[in-house]
Amino acid sequence: MAPQLLAPPRPAILAPSSEAWRQFAHALEPVGFARGDVMLRLGVRTDELLVLRSGKAKTCCASPDGRELVLDFHCAGDVLVEPTLFDAAPAVSTTIAITDVQAGRIARADLTKWLALCPEITERLLGTIARRRRESHQMRMDMVQMDAPARLAKALLRLAGRFGQAQRGALLMIEDLTQEELGQYVGSRRDTVNKTLSDFAQRGWISIERKSIFLTDPAQLSRRVRVGMPAVPAQR
Repeated sequence: MAPQLLAPPRPAILAPSSEAWRQFAHALEPVGFARGDVMLRLGVRTDELLVLRSGKAKTCCASPDGRELVLDFHCAGDVLVEPTLFDAAPAVSTTIAITDVQAGRIARADLTKWLALCPEITERLLGTIARRRRESHQMRMDMVQMDAPARLAKALLRLAGRFGQAQRGALLMIEDLTQEELGQYVGSRRDTVNKTLSDFAQRGWISIERKSIFLTDPAQLSRRVRVGMPAVPAQR
């Protein structure tokens, strides 16, 4: 049985479930981004919603001490929507293409019409914003309560659950992801990530091949996460 910490794939927002939904997907204007392009920029007002059709991207921001933090990774089917889209405020984070990306976009004015026509779109967008807020809060809690190896083990399981593919009896984690980006995702320095990955590999929990990480023993990674969690006070 897969460890409970493996994150389930997110529902693809473009998955057709009604005629109105299919028409909405068709109405998205195609747009492309090269690797490294800024798709949404911190501090700049955004008046459009983006849906990834192919490729990968990351959403990031700066910590109070100036370090870059990765808040989330995105793949095909994910929707990029800033919570500020509907109040015309500046974006609160930056989204950058990790690979070449093909996406669909729709302006806020047109999106508003579709929200009235297809309530399912509203439900999914609200779910996306709520999930992002929830995961952001959980990441902050992890950085306070968990040690670095536990945070990294949890991140590997989460990313493998979302992006992983079964290959050679193991779960292949997301490719095109650097150790520096992993460190920014879990709040650790690159050298700490490198050392921890090497330790996991020596224990047989993962194997590393070029830019790919194979989870060979997810159960042990899951146990390492629990070891790094704070103890729950006994009920009186």
